[in-house]
Amino acid sequence: MTDRIHPDENIEVPGLGGRPPRKLPRQILGEILQPRMEEVLALIHQEIHKRQLEHVIGSGVVLTGGGAMLEGATDVAEAVFKLPARLGKPVNISGLSDVVNHPMYATGVGLVTYGVQQQRSSGSKRFRPHDKNIFYRVMAQMKKWFKEVV
Repeated sequence: MTDRIHPDENIEVPGLGGRPPRKLPRQILGEILQPRMEEVLALIHQEIHKRQLEHVIGSGVVLTGGGAMLEGATDVAEAVFKLPARLGKPVNISGLSDVVNHPMYATGVGLVTYGVQQQRSSGSKRFRPHDKNIFYRVMAQMKKWFKEVV
């Protein structure tokens, strides 16, 4: 959030095309990112309102993905939704939990977990990653899950 950035604070931006890195005021980055995040969250909020799903998020908003890690993301979400916001991390997983225990992976891990639960409850045949059309099967299944959730 731009109001929390000290005016003298700088960031180093990597150079492109063989150019050396350079320092820019962090304030500039905040002035670009904060309005974009507000815009995206406002569009999501409008969609929730349009579909009359406000009752689903009555207790707060959970941010996932790499963008959720931006400093102040939860504050922006709280301002847009006027609800508490927090970062989402994968839960109830074993194995590589130390690797994927990050908001960046929460949505993907959640979809896989949901898919496994749905598969078990429906008694469908096992998921076989060695199948030749695996990409298309995964995409079709993900589309089905999204349709069920929305």
